[in-house]
Amino acid sequence: MLEPFEVDFIKCHGAGNDFIVVDETGSQQVPESVKPAFARLAGLRGGGIGSDGVIFVSIHDASHPRMQFFNPDGSEAEMSGNGLRCASRVAYDGYYAGRSPLIFETKGGRYETHNFISEQYRLPFVRIHMGRVETNPGRVLANGSTTPFISQSFDVAGESLVGTILSIGNPHMIITVKRLRDIDFNRLGPALEHHPMFANRANISFVEVLDSNRILVQTHERGVGLTLSCGTGMTASAIAQVLNGHVTNDQDIEVHTAGGLAWVHPQVNHTSVTAQLTGNVTYVYRATAHVGWQGDTMVFAPDGPMVKTGIFSEETEAYDVFARQSLFDIAMLAGTSLESLVQARGAV
Repeated sequence: MLEPFEVDFIKCHGAGNDFIVVDETGSQQVPESVKPAFARLAGLRGGGIGSDGVIFVSIHDASHPRMQFFNPDGSEAEMSGNGLRCASRVAYDGYYAGRSPLIFETKGGRYETHNFISEQYRLPFVRIHMGRVETNPGRVLANGSTTPFISQSFDVAGESLVGTILSIGNPHMIITVKRLRDIDFNRLGPALEHHPMFANRANISFVEVLDSNRILVQTHERGVGLTLSCGTGMTASAIAQVLNGHVTNDQDIEVHTAGGLAWVHPQVNHTSVTAQLTGNVTYVYRATAHVGWQGDTMVFAPDGPMVKTGIFSEETEAYDVFARQSLFDIAMLAGTSLESLVQARGAV
């Protein structure tokens, strides 16, 4: 049995999508065998810390950092767009100081990130080159079909929906709707995530198109549930609307979510589909988690789950001002698991 131990981390978020980021580029190393348990414990809302995922940043080699991403249910995900942006800032501020671009190794592939300060918003931003986006659903669908699934009708939970399937290192189903406020997120999100058509579940995004360069997005993430935003979900949503003819290709698409605002630049042509995702990375606080064991179950120490060692009030206040530009009506989330979070989206 492992002894009690401490984990130093940074709590940060991209567009309200909040993460616990553990820097393993120095002396701190968390045993691989306990990472899923730590993600389940630390990610639990109301359990002491709470997050949309736990990220471990380590050294792949002298030039390339590595990101591991664990959902709050302990499952390891291939990729997280907002998570990778957070990992990029931590790496850029630490072991890989001042290096931009950075090439990250992830379970879902290799991604290029650029760290910079937004002069307009006075916030740290990260741009990700999302790599090749797959319209071939062969690795997403349980039946292995390779026929593109674009704007196709299907039934779920007694409703007929129209969806598009894409893979951005992880699987996505994009549902285009007339009005987000008419969607029962609590019912449709889980039903779609676990739909038998998927080989290993899927991330589900509901999209309302405002005009040719603005969309509203609400994502139900695989292994997480509803989140204030989802980086790969925002990216897939913008690309799906290009494929469906609803937004303009090869320009910045404003993506408005409950967590704030980000930009996706889709590039769709006959030979490839790619995109760039740009948005904030905001530090909330630094802390040390104190964990131990009760039998085979990881628990927080009796004297409390963590000790905060630094608070980034100026950053969170600046982000709160920026986030208010989002056109997403948070009243749509009344009665969902996000209702309490959206009231403090700048300080998650």
